[in-house]
Amino acid sequence: MRPMSTPIITPRSAARIAGMARVAPEPDLTDVVEQHWIVSWDQSGRPALRREVLPDPSINLVVEPDGPLLYGVGSGRSVRELTGRGMVIGTKFRPGGFSGFRPGSVSELTGRVMTLREAFGPGGGQLDEELAAASDIATILAAVSEFLRRRRPPPDPQRALVMDVLHAMRSSPPGTRVGELAAAFALTPRTLQRIFARHVGASPKQVLQRLRRQRAVDELSQGRAPDLARLAADLGYFDQAHLAQDFRTTLRRSPSAVATGGSSAPHLAATGGTGTPVSQTGTVPKKKNRSPQKAGSNLPARDHVPGLISDRGAGTRASG
Repeated sequence: MRPMSTPIITPRSAARIAGMARVAPEPDLTDVVEQHWIVSWDQSGRPALRREVLPDPSINLVVEPDGPLLYGVGSGRSVRELTGRGMVIGTKFRPGGFSGFRPGSVSELTGRVMTLREAFGPGGGQLDEELAAASDIATILAAVSEFLRRRRPPPDPQRALVMDVLHAMRSSPPGTRVGELAAAFALTPRTLQRIFARHVGASPKQVLQRLRRQRAVDELSQGRAPDLARLAADLGYFDQAHLAQDFRTTLRRSPSAVATGGSSAPHLAATGGTGTPVSQTGTVPKKKNRSPQKAGSNLPARDHVPGLISDRGAGTRASG
C-alpha cells in the first residue's frame, strides 16, 4: 500500500484535519476580525506532529505556548511541528482588515513574525503582559478584543474598496484575471496592485492564485480518485501539466500526492484536537520561553465553547 503523505490544511479543512475550533468575534469587530481560532494537541509519547497549512492571505495574532506573536501574510504554505501537549489561540483578521492597526503598509509585515511590542510598541507590550497573566480562553479573547477596539483605525474608503475586491475574488469564476477585476471596479491593474500592497500584504495575482490553489487542494482531499485534467480545466489552469507545475513549485508535491494525504489524524478530533471539547473557561498553558519556533506545553482542561462557529458556517474562510 502506498503510504499517505501529510495532509495540507486549508481554511475549509482546518476543523476536520487539525481539529480547529472557531469562535465568532464580538459583533463590533466583525468587519475587521473574521474569527478567533483554537487548536490543541497531545503528542505525548508520540513523534512530532507535522502540520502543513495553506492559509488565507490574513494577519494573525496568535497566543502560543511561548508567548503571543503577530504573523504577517505568508508567501505560501507554512509548516510547523507540534510536540508534547499544547494549545494555540489565534485571532484571524479578515484579508485587508488589519490595515490601519499599525502605521505603514501591511506589506511591511509580509513573511514576518513579530512580538506584540515590536508590532505595536508599548501598547503591545501591555497586551503581552495581560495575556501572560490570563488563565482561561475567555480572558484571552476579551483582552485581544479590547486591545483592537482601542486601536481600531477610522473608516478608510480605500480599505473598504479593497475588501469589496477581495469579496469579488472569492465569487469570481475560475481563470479571472487581475485586469478584469480592476476594470470591474474602475481601477487600473497598477492601482489595484498598489492598494493591495498597502492594505492586504499580497498582490491581487497572489491572492487569486492562493484561492485557486486552496480550491484544488480541497477538491483533491475529498477521498475520490482525482480526475486531474477535469480539475485543471474547472479551476482555470491551462492544462493538467500547469496544475502539476503549480503544486510542485508552491506545495512541493504533486496533485496526486496531495490526494493521498488523508483526512484527519486518528488522535485528533473536530472538537479541538484532543477528543474533548474546547472551553472558554478552560485553563491555558503558561509560556516557558519567548522562542517562536518551539511548540508544546501543558494541555488545558476544556468543554463547550460559547460562540463556536461550525465548519460549514465558516465556509472557505477559516484558517489560522
